[in-house]
Amino acid sequence: MRSVYRISMFMFVLCAQVTMMMAQRQKPEIVPAVYGIYEGEATNEMVNEKTGAKTPGQKRKVTIEISEGETEFTVVALKDFTIGQYSFDKIPYESCLLYPQTQTKDKKWQIYLESNLYNTFTTKDKKHNVTLGGNIDDDKSFVHEDGTLELDFDLTFDYKTTSKYVFKGKKVKNTTGINKITGRNARHTVYDLQGRRVEKPGKGIYIVNGKKIVFK
Repeated sequence: MRSVYRISMFMFVLCAQVTMMMAQRQKPEIVPAVYGIYEGEATNEMVNEKTGAKTPGQKRKVTIEISEGETEFTVVALKDFTIGQYSFDKIPYESCLLYPQTQTKDKKWQIYLESNLYNTFTTKDKKHNVTLGGNIDDDKSFVHEDGTLELDFDLTFDYKTTSKYVFKGKKVKNTTGINKITGRNARHTVYDLQGRRVEKPGKGIYIVNGKKIVFK
């Protein structure tokens, strides 16, 4: 009886701890202010999935785009990216959630990938359809209010070797802060400068896909 009691108490405490952790975690947010293009450098290494052997790679320049996804998701996409002998216009991690980090001094959001990347993409030269797999390490991936992006991600196309990347870069900004002029029939969701969603925008400056847009 004593053993059963101890097991029951252990399960109770464990469930209580899990419940507390879930309650303490902030809800994911839609953050239009972080949408845009980020440029920086990434270090990488190749990992043999069978042996675990790691081979250091070269540092490379990488461009990443953060944009609005479906429902509550945010898309984090690699732009003009090459892995192995294959080059792609875009490789999107489509099911990302942005969790606010309230325990830090600077305002930032953790990038959490809800579902691992697994999709078939056509190469830039249109000659190959390649199935890619990938993941994001949410413990090391954050986008900051000041425009800094830290992203640890991995990719594989043969499922024998995985390429792991550690990226750090900054958001690309226009000198005027206003990127283009458009009409009211924009396809993307429109937000005001306070980050509130606007269904029927009038004349003025709004945020569309992370960019300031003038509606005339």
